[in-house]
Amino acid sequence: MRRLIVAPHMDDESLGCGGLLAKFPQESTVVVVTQSGDTRRREHAEAMDVLGVTDSRCLDFVDGTTQQHMSDLVHQLDLVMAEVEPEEVYLPFPSLHQDHIGVYEAGMRSARLSMSLGHWVPNSVLVYDIAVYDVNLYPSDLRWNVFEALTEEQADLKAAACAAYVSENPGGPHPMNSIKEIAATVGHMRKVEFAEQYALVRQVRR
Repeated sequence: MRRLIVAPHMDDESLGCGGLLAKFPQESTVVVVTQSGDTRRREHAEAMDVLGVTDSRCLDFVDGTTQQHMSDLVHQLDLVMAEVEPEEVYLPFPSLHQDHIGVYEAGMRSARLSMSLGHWVPNSVLVYDIAVYDVNLYPSDLRWNVFEALTEEQADLKAAACAAYVSENPGGPHPMNSIKEIAATVGHMRKVEFAEQYALVRQVRR
C-alpha cells in the first residue's frame, strides 16, 4: 500500500497525519508544497526522522501563493502521483488558511480521472484534520468518517514530531501542545486508545 500525504507547509503532515506516518513510515511519501526557510527545513527533517519517514520532498512554492499558481501546482502533483503511484492520497482540509484551500483544490484536481495517458488515479482520496484551524472559510460536505487507530507509541511519535517544529509553537494552551490528548479524545469516541480522523472523498475497492 503506497500512501501519499500532501502538506501545504512543513508541519501540516505531522499535525494531520503524524500517527499514520508513524504507523506506516516505509509505505508513505510526504510532499510539502511550500518552502518555509532553513529553520523549518531542519525541523521538518527532524520530524521525519522521528516518524521514520525516508521519502519526503518539497515543491518549493512560495508560502501563501498556492492559489495563484494552480495550473503549475496541479502539474507538479501530477508528476509526483505518476512517480509514486499511491493507492491512497491524503489532502488537507480546506480551512481558513489560503494554502490549505489551494493545496486541497490542487490535490483533488490531480486525483481526477483523466484522458491523458500516464495519468495516475489513486483508489482512495482522504482529507486530514488539522486541529489548529477550528473555523471553516466556507461550508463543505466533508465529514470525519474514517478513523485510524493508533497505539500509544504511535501517538507519542506524532507528538514528538510536532514538537520538533519549535519555530511554529506559540506555547501555552494550544492544539499543537495537546497532540496526544487530541488523539486520545478522537480514539475514545471510537472505543480505541488513540486515533486520527479523516474524511473519505473517494474509494475504489479492488
